[in-house]
Amino acid sequence: MEFYIYENNSQFVYCVENPEGRVYEKLKDDPFWTKTEPNKFIKSYPLDTNWDDAWYLDKKYKEIIINNFSKHGKAWIEQVFDWKSVLLFLAKIFKDNQIEYWITGSVSEALLGLNIIPNDIDIVVHTKDFYKVKDLTFNYAIEPLGDNKGAWIIRYFGKLIIDGASVDIASDEKMNVENLKIPYEKISWEGYDLCITSLKSRYEIELMRKRADRIKIIEEYLDSKQMKDINK
Repeated sequence: MEFYIYENNSQFVYCVENPEGRVYEKLKDDPFWTKTEPNKFIKSYPLDTNWDDAWYLDKKYKEIIINNFSKHGKAWIEQVFDWKSVLLFLAKIFKDNQIEYWITGSVSEALLGLNIIPNDIDIVVHTKDFYKVKDLTFNYAIEPLGDNKGAWIIRYFGKLIIDGASVDIASDEKMNVENLKIPYEKISWEGYDLCITSLKSRYEIELMRKRADRIKIIEEYLDSKQMKDINK
């Protein structure tokens, strides 16, 4: 398998050639990757984004991304990693640098003890801290962190690769804690006070996605928790 990035006149292109096994299955099922040949998948960024923080204008940042994809692309796509160690690493960085952040996605369920193996780590940071996080995680970037000017559902976004873990960093005014209709829940984990998406919200998302396996796990957890509360 080969993992590399190339540029043409209009695009910055991620390319995987001769994918096998789990990598092939992940690429095949991911709508953001396109199969262009029997043995080739690509994912492209336009070079005319007009982002104020366009990564391709920063030679060093671009080189980091190219190098990380070449070295860690397989692990990043396979999504097999120790989520606890990566989350501990990030929690320390964010605490030391006073970053306001929240944990969403499947990791928020796993933190509650649900029998779920996360495919990635989803973190929302307050908009005031997004560029601070970009600077702090500069060497781990694999998809550029930047401001897409509202061209996508989330305004500020990018991806990291940390010890094989794919980490999504998202930020948007509507996701800031002061603007949420359903507040984040606070938990204590490994000596850190974390804020996570409520299980009610996660359950509604899984219902919407019709992910039967996740729905079953959450329902079993809620039934078990209810029984424990009754027996107290």
